[in-house]
Amino acid sequence: MLMAVITLVTIYGCTPLKPALSGSDTANAEEFPVKGRQGILINQKLEFGNFQTSRVKRSWTKGGNSRTAISLGSTVDFFYGDIISKEHMNRDQTFYFQLKDSDDRISDVYASSAFKSEDLRIGNNPNSIVNIFEDAISRHDNLESMFYLQVYVNNETKPWQLVLDNQASQASPEEYLGVFALDAEKFYTLKPITKMAGKNGPRSIMFGSIGYEIFDADKKSVAAVSLMDRGMVFLNTADADERFLLSNLCSALLLQQQIDN
Repeated sequence: MLMAVITLVTIYGCTPLKPALSGSDTANAEEFPVKGRQGILINQKLEFGNFQTSRVKRSWTKGGNSRTAISLGSTVDFFYGDIISKEHMNRDQTFYFQLKDSDDRISDVYASSAFKSEDLRIGNNPNSIVNIFEDAISRHDNLESMFYLQVYVNNETKPWQLVLDNQASQASPEEYLGVFALDAEKFYTLKPITKMAGKNGPRSIMFGSIGYEIFDADKKSVAAVSLMDRGMVFLNTADADERFLLSNLCSALLLQQQIDN
């Protein structure tokens, strides 16, 4: 668990804690407590609002996945696709889940955590987030806390992708921005949250970050995820498809924090 979160929970005990969102239009954001994040990880499921994950499959590279039929190569090659080195594939820092909502939307989510930036492989795929946002990603060399994510929504064969530098988001939270993108035009940025909501206004934490606020390409705050305690998801968009997409991202962020412990 991130040190900032440990410190806050220790200081405030069981007092409900909420992050302070920076967007000017977040006052009416819907708040969803998360169920299933804590406790035994075997057969773990997350639930919030009208969203539910399947059982989370840890180290999924050893057992295949539901999208084998559409891949052109092996399951592992399909997922990594010149993104992460094969040396990392044999480690246990991977997980997979599906997310569903009450309107029958469904997704497949594949993630790899705790790898080094030097394990990123820049291939020839122009649709890879690593190539589209190469300058931002390559600024941080030889770090050991990268998080890579692919989200396939419904029957889409092109994934939304995330490459997140966990270390930079804690060491330099005011300057760091993560990117979650489908392509160069359709993307979101993730800004580390460094303030908690309080009776007398926002209060800065001592160091690090306690979650992420998510902004669309127009810099509007559309979602957030708190990594404190059991976790909480905030949605600030009425678009059902966007809410579903961002719920996938928030679910993965909640789950990857545990696998890094």
